[in-house]
Amino acid sequence: MKSKLIKAIVTGVIVIAVGFGGYYGYKTYFIAKPATATVQNIQVTAKKMNLQVTVQGTGSAYAANTKDVMPNNNGTISGLSVKVGDTVTAGQKLFTADSDQLKNAVTTAKNNVTKQSLTLASDESAEKIDDNKIAMDKLSVSDAKTQLSDANKAVSNMTVTAPIGGVITAVNNTNGDSAQSAKAVLTIVDMTSIKVKVSVDELNINNVKIGQKSEIKFDAIKGKTYEGAVETIAQTGTTSNNVTTYDVVVAVKDPAGIKLGMNANVTISIDSKVNALAVPVESVTESNGKKYVRVADSSTTSAQNSNNQQASSTKSSSNAGKQVEIKTGLETDNYIEVTEGLTEGEKLVVKLPSTSSSSNNSRNNMGGFGGADMMGGGRPEGGPQGAPSGGSQGGNQGGGK
Repeated sequence: MKSKLIKAIVTGVIVIAVGFGGYYGYKTYFIAKPATATVQNIQVTAKKMNLQVTVQGTGSAYAANTKDVMPNNNGTISGLSVKVGDTVTAGQKLFTADSDQLKNAVTTAKNNVTKQSLTLASDESAEKIDDNKIAMDKLSVSDAKTQLSDANKAVSNMTVTAPIGGVITAVNNTNGDSAQSAKAVLTIVDMTSIKVKVSVDELNINNVKIGQKSEIKFDAIKGKTYEGAVETIAQTGTTSNNVTTYDVVVAVKDPAGIKLGMNANVTISIDSKVNALAVPVESVTESNGKKYVRVADSSTTSAQNSNNQQASSTKSSSNAGKQVEIKTGLETDNYIEVTEGLTEGEKLVVKLPSTSSSSNNSRNNMGGFGGADMMGGGRPEGGPQGAPSGGSQGGNQGGGK
């Protein structure tokens, strides 16, 4: 009896101990601790750099000056010797559309001139001259000569010459074929008139102006950049999937080596500034129509080595540094020009997104930050140019702020 009591007491103690241990473990490992919000700041430096605002897009090469060459009359083609790829000059003889009908018309017109001239001579030599008849005869002679001139011109026009200089891109007939006056025998393209048509997003189109310089690179032509300029801007857009774009035609300067249809990447220069004082866009805040940055105090500045190119974030209060109003100018995707309120070399505090102590000290993913000194590297011209979206738009927005 005593032995059974002792076993019951021991069993009870064990059950209580296991239950207490389980409850303690549950509280320790499964009940989340209250999150403790912290703020992380990094420092960036106001620096001088070259800024460029651009709009980018893609298009393909085409020729603005293309001519389909058609005969002036129905006839039989002869003298056709050019082939696709040949270069011709304006006025060069290309082929003849021979027509017996037109040649016969010349003979008929010559005979008529002779006939009317004889009639006039006879009436002028008559014993009794009829002035009215003489006047009518002279009109008939004049009409006959006009008909002969027209007939000779039609025969001359059987020979077709190149209306423009360029490259033959199509030949549709051979010698001996029947030619029709409204049907093209061949096509000439003026390769000096190469242009690229680019679709620009409606958000960027108002920044594009006629005459703006452009850089053009072709996928098929490695290592060469062509110069260009905006020539025309469409006033009517095209809407697809709720996105409206406008066609912008860019003329290519010295288009040697370009073939029709080649795909091109076009960068239109909207605005630029050399040696501008600039800061990362993340460092600028706006309130009530004014723009501000937070200038680091001396203690914070001395704690960070400005020459350190590795990322270095320090925990501090959200009120670190002094808020300073600035005036801005040119703005790209990544940088903003500061025209008033800052001097070169000043350190700015940028607040990173909030983190929590319960998140296992999760790190910030600030993809745009290249380290504690954000302005220390990157593109030499002052930041990346806007990447095209769907081959139709550029990303950098310019203009005074």
